Amino acid sequence: MKKIIRSLFVVFFLLICVLLYNTFTLNKAIPQHQTVAITANNDSSAFHLSAAIQIKTVSYGDTLPIDTTEFLKFRKFLETSYPLVHTKLPRQTFNEFSYVYKWVGKDTTLNPYVLMGHMDVVPVEAIAESKWTVPSFSGAIKNDTIWGRGAVDDKVAVIAILESVEQLLAKNFTPNRTIYLAFGHDEEVSGKRGAKIISEWFKANNIKPALVLDEGGQIDQQHFKRINRPVAVIGTNEKGYANFDLTVEIAGGHSSMPAPETAIDVLNKALVTLRAQQMPGAITPTVQELINRTRPAEKFLNKVVLSNLWLFKPVVMGQFEKVKESNAMVHSTLVPTIIKAGIKDNVIPSIAKATVNCRILPGQTSEDVLAYVTKTINDERVVIKKQTISLMEPSAVSSFESEPFKKIENIIQTSVPNVIVSPFLMIGATDSRYFRSNSESVLNFSAVQDVKGFHGIDERIGITDLHRMIYFYKEFLK
Repeated sequence: MKKIIRSLFVVFFLLICVLLYNTFTLNKAIPQHQTVAITANNDSSAFHLSAAIQIKTVSYGDTLPIDTTEFLKFRKFLETSYPLVHTKLPRQTFNEFSYVYKWVGKDTTLNPYVLMGHMDVVPVEAIAESKWTVPSFSGAIKNDTIWGRGAVDDKVAVIAILESVEQLLAKNFTPNRTIYLAFGHDEEVSGKRGAKIISEWFKANNIKPALVLDEGGQIDQQHFKRINRPVAVIGTNEKGYANFDLTVEIAGGHSSMPAPETAIDVLNKALVTLRAQQMPGAITPTVQELINRTRPAEKFLNKVVLSNLWLFKPVVMGQFEKVKESNAMVHSTLVPTIIKAGIKDNVIPSIAKATVNCRILPGQTSEDVLAYVTKTINDERVVIKKQTISLMEPSAVSSFESEPFKKIENIIQTSVPNVIVSPFLMIGATDSRYFRSNSESVLNFSAVQDVKGFHGIDERIGITDLHRMIYFYKEFLK
C-alpha cells in the first residue's frame, strides 16, 4: 500500500513539475512599446463620413435591384470629396459601381498591395427605424460620434483609405510599391458583381498582390476583459461557407384531419436535432496562436491551464463554447436561416423546405459537414442537398510571420497602449476571400476600437476611431 501511495505521490509531483515547467517556459513577458498620440490632420474627415452615410447605397439581396441613383450619387461624392485621388490615380470601373484605383509606386518590380473596402450597406428594417437614437441614414455627428448605417460596415474604411491617400498626395508622396484601392459595391450580398470580378481582373492581368488588406479584425477589449488589455486581432484565414437545403415531402390535406406527422413536423424534428448537436470542435493553429499571445497576460491559474492543453483541452473547449463568438472559433456552426412551407392556413402543406447555413472550420470540408448533417438527422424522408453556388471551403492561413503582418503589428503597437497583437480566425466572410487564390497574404483588420451596432440598431463609430484608421492607413502606406 505504501508503495502505491509513494508511486502516486511521485506521479503527482512529476505532473506538477510538467505543468509548472510549461507555464513558466511558454509565457514570456509581453514587450512594452512606446506609443504616439494620434491627432487629426484633416477635420473634414468626419463630415465626409457623415455625408457618405447619408447616401443610401443599400444592397437588398442577390436578386433584388439596387437604387442606381444612390450609387451614382456616391460616385459623384467621392469625386468631389477627393479631387487629388481622382486627378492623379487612374480609376477602373467594374459592373458600373465597383472601382479600382491604381497608385504607381517607386519600385514597380515589387508586387503591389491592395487596400479594400465596400460601399454598400445592409438595409434597415422599417420596424427598427423608430428604435434608432437618430435617423438611420442621417449621418448625425453627436457626442463625438458619427451615427448611421455604414458608419462601421464599411464606409468608414472607404473614407479612411481615401482620406489617407488624399492627404499623402497633397504632400507629393509616392509609395515605395504600387498600391491598388479596391472598393466593391455588393459585399453585403456576396460580392459576386464587385470584388469577385475585380479579383478575376487581377488574375487576368497577371497581377499578384503581396498583400490584400480588408475589413474584419479590430482592436478588441470587450471579449478580453479577463486580461484587462486591448487585443488587436488580425484575420489571417476565414471559415468556409456552405448552404444545405433540407426538403421533406409528405402528402398534405385538410388541416381538420392532420396525420400523425406532417412535412413540417418531420422538418422541424430534423432542425431541432441538428441544432442540439454541434459538430466536433478543434483548436485550429490560428486560435492556438491567439491563445499563445494572450496567455502571458492571464492570471496564474489560467496560464497553467492554457499552457497545458494536452491535459486541459476539454476544459478550455468548454469555456470557448459558453460564448457564441468564441464557440464559432472552435466549431463549424449550423443554423437554419430560411424556412418555407404552406400557402393557406387551413391546408397542411405537402412540402416543407429549410436552408441551413454553415460556417466551416478549417480542417473540415463541406463534404464532412454534409456527412455529419445526414448522419445526425438520420431520416430518409429528409432530402439533403449541398448548394454549390455560394460554396467556399475554408481558406488557407496567411502567415503571421510575413512582412505585411509584421508591419501592421508594428503600427498597432506604436499607436495603442498596452495592446497585444494576434492572428485571428475570421468567422464571417468578406470580399477579400476572392483574392486568397491569387495572393500570398490576405489579412483582415480595421484599426477601430469602439464600434457599436453594425448590422443593427444605432450603428455608430467614434471620431477618435475614424482618426485612428486614417493614421493607420497613412503609416502603412509610408
